[in-house]
Amino acid sequence: MRFLFSKKWFYRLASGLILGGFAMLCQPFTHALFVLGFPILLAGVVLFMILDHVPDAKTEEDNIG
Repeated sequence: MRFLFSKKWFYRLASGLILGGFAMLCQPFTHALFVLGFPILLAGVVLFMILDHVPDAKTEEDNIG
């Protein structure tokens, strides 16, 4: 369960949102995907920026030394 809330997982999610949003903006097939592309891209960028400002979690080993 700890894996689901790790910072690494959220970075992967943010990167996936950015890539997905960019792909949706560049595709020529449907207007609905194009319209959803920018909000998805924006959500990924905002999540990435938030994660950059959140400090890393300290482990048990860091607390001992």
